[in-house]
Amino acid sequence: MSSNEIDVEAPQRVHIYADSRPPAPNASGPGLTICSEIQAFLDLGCRVEFINIRKRDKHSFSPNGNFKQLQYSEIDARDVKAPRHARPAYWAGWPRELTLQQLFPARNLLLREVETRMQQDASALHVFHYLDSANVITSLPKARTIWACHDIESEYHARSFAIDQELEQRQPYGWEVRQLQRMSKLEREVARKCGLIQCVSLADAKRITQEWKVPHAAYLPISIIDGDAPLVSNDRRKDGKLRLMHVGFWANPATYTSLEFLFTKVFPLLDRDTLSRMTLEITGSTVPNSALTNAIHEMARPYPMVRFSGTVNDIRSAYQRNDLHVVASTKATGRRARVIESWAFGMPVLCTTIGAGGVEHLTPGENILIADDPREFARYLQELVHAPKRLDEIATAARHTYDMYFRRQDVASVLRKLLNLHFGLKLPSMAVAK
Repeated sequence: MSSNEIDVEAPQRVHIYADSRPPAPNASGPGLTICSEIQAFLDLGCRVEFINIRKRDKHSFSPNGNFKQLQYSEIDARDVKAPRHARPAYWAGWPRELTLQQLFPARNLLLREVETRMQQDASALHVFHYLDSANVITSLPKARTIWACHDIESEYHARSFAIDQELEQRQPYGWEVRQLQRMSKLEREVARKCGLIQCVSLADAKRITQEWKVPHAAYLPISIIDGDAPLVSNDRRKDGKLRLMHVGFWANPATYTSLEFLFTKVFPLLDRDTLSRMTLEITGSTVPNSALTNAIHEMARPYPMVRFSGTVNDIRSAYQRNDLHVVASTKATGRRARVIESWAFGMPVLCTTIGAGGVEHLTPGENILIADDPREFARYLQELVHAPKRLDEIATAARHTYDMYFRRQDVASVLRKLLNLHFGLKLPSMAVAK
């Protein structure tokens, strides 16, 4: 055993921090990723605590039945505000601490919570999701920290701002420019100071390693909690309909550009007979009366076969009553977890290259259909309306890919190797298997 390795006799403590992203099978894409991560730590025999940083009334949640061994805690940050003198500091970009407090008002509260846990167990791991929580890593030099990086956040926000600017027909606001500058600088500092950057995309991990010159970025695949067996429905395609589904939070740029591509570029190319043989169910939470929400409803107006079902209580029911998951993002990634979820449930996916960006083990034409040109996308839909067996072939290959690379034991095995490499932890191989 090398000098930096630690034999773990008592269960390794792991504290996972996230802002309003509940770990539940029916959650958003980030929630699915957190689910997978929690399950992997539990499978390796760790004692895991999930800490919800509650900033709004509606973002409280109860422990999920899938994780009976998980400890839940909540940091109530609903009334926390940045100090008044933090605003001019943020505008000036100095001093750094006040700048961070303006960006992340709950920063000091979260720091105290982390430091309390460090005093209880100095060897504990602290996992931070998104910069909302990971910003505290810059002030925790002695902690064993992991930044769970779902996206390059400065670029994600840049895409979101660009969509707002396009809809509102305006130039960037000064505050948007400043926020992107502050976030870009911060995420590189967080990357340098954490012990491990845990990416949901191999491409992101390579980019951080090569462009940011940070060697400890790595890819961790995700599994789906309810993905032990594909969902099967006997009602699919009996009436000759091709039932499409689209999943995603509407304020997400990937969701907006995906629906924009479908409504303004693809559907106008389909003849009336094909459209009459299709339905499209759009699930996902909305922001009422926002520019994005209003724009999506307006674009969907010419297509009576589109149904908005909002947030569904059990996402599996949406998969079960539909035939094909369409992911048509044109300017932003962010549907990675949903593609893998579709594979787990035996749902074929028709996707753009950008929409599937970051998903490993893609084989276009076999386990997924990829189309970037609107005419090609429309051609696939026309073919699938008349050749439903093709959907079954893709679904079978997709499920096989999931079974090969994305099972619980696969994620736990990768995580175990990363923890040994970067923290010297010698954890048992998948305790749940024993």
